[in-house]
Amino acid sequence: MTTYYEMSDGTWKTDDHTYQYKLVITGSLNNAVKDTTYTILSNAEDITFEQAWKASGLSSNLDDYFQIEDAVFVAIK
Repeated sequence: MTTYYEMSDGTWKTDDHTYQYKLVITGSLNNAVKDTTYTILSNAEDITFEQAWKASGLSSNLDDYFQIEDAVFVAIK
């Protein structure tokens, strides 16, 4: 989804922003046969699976989405 790099100081960078953490969050959506895994670069260390699936585009509430300077999805599997 988004190209990113690990920096020598341990942070993570996209073309436009730098993040403190790379989070890999796995869980099951309602009635899903397989788990979903989100890879997120973030400045918060504690994003839950519920927050991730809502922010991934599945919520109709814009307040559920991440601000780009706070977190960005780099992969969904």
